[in-house]
Amino acid sequence: MKKRYNKKAVERLRRKIRDKNSPPPQNRTKRPMSSLEQVVADMLDDLKIEWEREVPLKYLQGYRYYDFKLIGYNVLLEVDGAYYHDKRDKPSYVIMMAKRNDYLKNWIAKKEGYELIRIKEQQLKEEYNAVVQNISLVVSKEGEQNE
Repeated sequence: MKKRYNKKAVERLRRKIRDKNSPPPQNRTKRPMSSLEQVVADMLDDLKIEWEREVPLKYLQGYRYYDFKLIGYNVLLEVDGAYYHDKRDKPSYVIMMAKRNDYLKNWIAKKEGYELIRIKEQQLKEEYNAVVQNISLVVSKEGEQNE
């Protein structure tokens, strides 16, 4: 008699095969930083917070990369430049794809147990001290929870 599989069993088998065959994430840490990412890196260094760049989190067929991960904390940072996240003079398709990518990254970070902080270019330029204060607050809150 042939063995029958239900939908859940088939999906488990597919997932096993997919996980075995999935390539490891690319090493994107040598990619040059944008000027905004450099500002955030300097800010984190001034706050004496250790960080990693271009951190991959697994998602279905591949990986999504986050700009910074704060080492020792469950915090990810994304720097949103005005080029893709500003609505002026952009076709609606570009804005739609940027929003889709942002929602997806927010969901993956939350699913994996990370707090995601998004830093907009305008915020970084106009409200630098508020951004520093926000990061300090999140790190101190995370530190209290870990103790």
